[in-house]
Amino acid sequence: MAEYKTYSIECKYKRLIIVTDIHNCHKEWHAENEKRMERLCEALNAEYQRAPYDAILMLGDYSLDFWGWEIGGSYLWEKPVSYTEDFVRRFVPRLPAEVYMIPGNHEQYSEADFIRITGYPREYSIVYGESVFAMLDTFAGGLDPKENSDGVYTGINGEFLAELLKAHPEKRMIICAHDISPKRESEAVRELICAEKRIVCAFTGHTHRDNTLLLPDSFRNLPVFYCGDFSYNGGRSREKNWGYRLLDITDGLISTEYVRV
Repeated sequence: MAEYKTYSIECKYKRLIIVTDIHNCHKEWHAENEKRMERLCEALNAEYQRAPYDAILMLGDYSLDFWGWEIGGSYLWEKPVSYTEDFVRRFVPRLPAEVYMIPGNHEQYSEADFIRITGYPREYSIVYGESVFAMLDTFAGGLDPKENSDGVYTGINGEFLAELLKAHPEKRMIICAHDISPKRESEAVRELICAEKRIVCAFTGHTHRDNTLLLPDSFRNLPVFYCGDFSYNGGRSREKNWGYRLLDITDGLISTEYVRV
């Protein structure tokens, strides 16, 4: 049985921020990279001044380090550049609360390299008040590639979820992952989500959207909250959609909203 790291966050303010798809990278989208990163830091600091929060959960795609299109990623250059490492080194220290990171499909680093760069394993859990957050790695395949690609989706780690539920029988579970694709999940994961009503919702990214969806009936219509982006979004109003998701947990109730900046 695998062992997983568990972190604890003091539930002082009972608020969390969730951010995804930042894409600090060598590819200039519709705004200069430095300006986007400055705006991200300003927005998260302004939110903290408005109403303090306990931590920031980041759900992947900090870079385009391994990218299978156009000019390719930056990490397989003759002189490798890790824009994930650049983000952690230059911008994370400017944020007002502890940052917890999981990989997206563009962070195909080995477990050892991801820990070296971010300080966190690719998959772990967080205990926060009455909740346990399953911080999942759904792109655990094809790590340390020799050629650029878009990552290999491996799905929700059902064994990990089952262990967490057993270890924390008094807590509800919130799933966090870069992407969740019900059609590609295992039957064991489907059965677990259907059987365990303590799994109350999921937060995810990847699509660069901020909508809310319900998984199919076969997954107990579990609500999934998409957490937007701070880079580009297909067919939408671009900068006007940049933002982050607030998660408030007060008196046992969970509420969330997407904040555009």
